[in-house]
Amino acid sequence: MKFPNKLSPPLQHLLLIAGATLVAALAAALLLPAPDSLAVDARKGLPFYDLPFGDNPFAPGELRTTDRTMIDWRGVPSARSCGECHKQEFMEWVTSVHAVSDEDMIYATTVRENTAASKAAAAHGAAKGRWCESCHNPLGTLSGAVTDFPSVPRTETMEEGVTCVVCHTAVHAEPLAGNGALTSKLNQIFRHLHPALIMAAPSRHARDMQARRDAPLMGSSALCGSCHTEIRPTTVNGQEPMNFQDTYDEWRRSPWAEQGVQCQDCHMARDPAAAVAALKRGEQRPRGVSHRLSGNNYLLANPDLPGNLMTTLRGGPPGGLNRMFSRQEYADEQRRTHQQIVALLREAAELRLDNGLDRDNRPRLSVTVANVGAGHALPTGPLDHRYMWLEVEITDERGRKVFHSGAFDGRKGEEDPQAVRWVKEMYDAEGRRDLRHLLFDTERLHYPRKPIPAGASQRIDYALPALPAGRYSVRTRLWYRLAFQDILKNFESQGPGKVDVIIPPLAIAEAGHDFVVPARSAPGAAKRGAGKEKP
Repeated sequence: MKFPNKLSPPLQHLLLIAGATLVAALAAALLLPAPDSLAVDARKGLPFYDLPFGDNPFAPGELRTTDRTMIDWRGVPSARSCGECHKQEFMEWVTSVHAVSDEDMIYATTVRENTAASKAAAAHGAAKGRWCESCHNPLGTLSGAVTDFPSVPRTETMEEGVTCVVCHTAVHAEPLAGNGALTSKLNQIFRHLHPALIMAAPSRHARDMQARRDAPLMGSSALCGSCHTEIRPTTVNGQEPMNFQDTYDEWRRSPWAEQGVQCQDCHMARDPAAAVAALKRGEQRPRGVSHRLSGNNYLLANPDLPGNLMTTLRGGPPGGLNRMFSRQEYADEQRRTHQQIVALLREAAELRLDNGLDRDNRPRLSVTVANVGAGHALPTGPLDHRYMWLEVEITDERGRKVFHSGAFDGRKGEEDPQAVRWVKEMYDAEGRRDLRHLLFDTERLHYPRKPIPAGASQRIDYALPALPAGRYSVRTRLWYRLAFQDILKNFESQGPGKVDVIIPPLAIAEAGHDFVVPARSAPGAAKRGAGKEKP
């Protein structure tokens, strides 16, 4: 091969290498046999696999494969292998909750409590777990790990939760069916390509792994809705399906959906809070995509928790530690993810205050909670544990409390039981309130106060005690919490034992102002405050 004289020897050398690589890649593509199919017949390939719900090996979950067979765990690439070329995306993803969706100890102990200790688990408890694991452990479900006597080992890939290939091989979604209602083409794609072949045909690799430009589903809320809709089927328990989570349907009926704003536009933005703030102003959101998948789990993303608590709750250290990245790199990335989650939550709501007199000439305070930044209801998700409440505190000129509602006891992990709360109460057949997320045995749902739809608001009126003349300060906080303290009891029965941890709440909105009770109306009247609301 001759080169023009103007090319330097190093450049000639690089061109020779590139040419040789291309020739080798083309030869391999023509001469090497296609990789074996990874399709597995559950009845033939997994002799001990439990099939109590018919021939569908993924029931009662809604996962599917395009060829209606299972996948072979030996051929599924790990996220870490993807990270060899896509390190930035991997580092973002590995700090996400998706990366530990099955290893998260709060989830893991709770699903074991459902599948092993609930009344509904008395018949086919492990197989019924596919209803949960279709979303939390999709690769384990697809490969046959969710059964009484699994023959599928816990490989690195099987421990990665919602990993790269789960979303990037999805070709169809049924978001209103929920419970993992994705159809995967895992058995049809070329997964054993040599890096040289990927370099030689990157467009084919992009098509196989479905870049958004090649697969519109990757940028559609339908992809997210397949798991962020939760409906318990009758095969798990009950005479009728029972809706537990409606996040996708909340979005579908929201002003954001009417404007074409998809879940990914906010939750996969480079800066989710900035994206939401721009959309609220009617501006174009900043460009860029992140795989941090920022949502609401501020607890599992916080590396500053005492001791080694975050790592413990996440089920251990991340894959790739000390091979692809150092502990410090991971902590730095995790802290960025945590900061984004907190900032995103704080873009969701606003508080507005108004105080004066009621019809009986008694002082009153009105607090309006507005859902201004969430593309779904507030709160959303599994609402028996993802909940909010209001705290209202009024102090006099000397700083003495004259009214307090919604205080949180940090020693017990409980808020004022009389607080205004947004939560879904769940009861079993005996009428007992469930605070341990035992969805298998839930018989009845009750909302003391419904979640606030996207773009809507709710006003709460407080009757205040008689106040002497003087100046007062009112401070309100909207608290958000991931779970009730009782969910940690599942650690005792299905995990390592009692854990001395208080699940902390997060203040996502605050407002306050001063007001004056004039002498002529004391002790009964409060006048609109002279001060403005404090952010």
